[in-house]
Amino acid sequence: MDQALLVGLSYKESTEETESSLNELEHLALALQIKTKDKIIQNAKVISPKYYIGSGKVAEIKKMIEVLDIDIVIFDDTLSPAQLKNLEKELDIQVIDRSFLILSIFSERAQSKEAVLEVALAQKTYMLPRLVGMSSSLSRQGGGSYNAKGPGETKLEMDRRKLLSEISIIKHELTKIKAEKLISRKQRIKSQIPVVALVGYTNAGKSSLMNSLSSYLNNTSDPVFEKDMLFATLDTKAKRLQKDNYPPFILVDTVGFVNKLPHELIRSFETTLSDVVSADLLLHVVDGAYFNHHQIDTTKEVLHAIGADQIERLLVLTKKEIALTTPPIDEDYIYVSNRTKENIDVLVDSIYGHLYKSNRIQLLRIPFDQGQIFSHLKENNTILETRYEEDGTYVKVILTPEQTTIYKNYIIDSKTA
Repeated sequence: MDQALLVGLSYKESTEETESSLNELEHLALALQIKTKDKIIQNAKVISPKYYIGSGKVAEIKKMIEVLDIDIVIFDDTLSPAQLKNLEKELDIQVIDRSFLILSIFSERAQSKEAVLEVALAQKTYMLPRLVGMSSSLSRQGGGSYNAKGPGETKLEMDRRKLLSEISIIKHELTKIKAEKLISRKQRIKSQIPVVALVGYTNAGKSSLMNSLSSYLNNTSDPVFEKDMLFATLDTKAKRLQKDNYPPFILVDTVGFVNKLPHELIRSFETTLSDVVSADLLLHVVDGAYFNHHQIDTTKEVLHAIGADQIERLLVLTKKEIALTTPPIDEDYIYVSNRTKENIDVLVDSIYGHLYKSNRIQLLRIPFDQGQIFSHLKENNTILETRYEEDGTYVKVILTPEQTTIYKNYIIDSKTA
């Protein structure tokens, strides 16, 4: 297992925030079998355009590399091509940044064609301006336990023209996948099945919550992979769920977010994140046992970046069974336990309350000679009750406001869904 020195710069954030970010970086490194030997933080008022950190701190790091027998230096922020090149030259050791590390983890986790393409696009976009600066770094990979796929496997002779060509090909493939997803999305819209998307920090319990909701609503086919690890889920998973005689909804589990998520990754994951942007409701999942306001803010920032910040959001805290205190939070939330299933029923009721708050249960009387209306309702709506009388078919059905207007001449009783 390679030994790493982590480097953080306290510039616009407090030292405590920088320390917290470095702790997260340590977990990210461990995901690629890189063990943290030591950490170092510099407090600075300006960022050095040459080294990112000051030249004095670079000299200090050089000594630490020799004393601690360091194999790799990892910076907690994204380095510019020039900074990366200068640090490689000065330290004479492999230097990577947080973005490179996250992209490498994503490369390890990606399974579906869509995720593999998106990660490849992000990696190549990241590498494009850094080809010269990364050459010595890439040449050092291959001997140790750190063997990230993607950037580390790229041939050194790959030039800018080849990279641009590959980026173009990947974008073309993703465009085709995006078109296919758009067709599926239009079909869902036509069938009026709403979409609920799980969002939140990585390892917050989104996949576990999806399995809990699926189990409660009697859809236990193909449980979603869940494990206490960063970025366990990269590929979008979707399930059609339904409570009793209520209308169905599609529950989508997507990639988790993390602090300082690379911009290349956000842009490249446009196809996957489109499931979030087009959702009718977001379940913002938060680790309730290890509550962190910064993680909530990070998720909100990513939602804003992808244009999903205006979608209705329901905050869901997990791990209620091990939480020692009530989280200090000033917005409404539902506290659940995926282990004991406590409050999963409350969450389901809340989901339906948010999705169908404008819908109403209507009792319609449909004349026998207008059976096509009854057939259309059976095909497109949730029928709660049907009875046949002498003057027609009586149907209790959930209607949207638009449908209520269409069928107003048949409605004989109405109440909130």
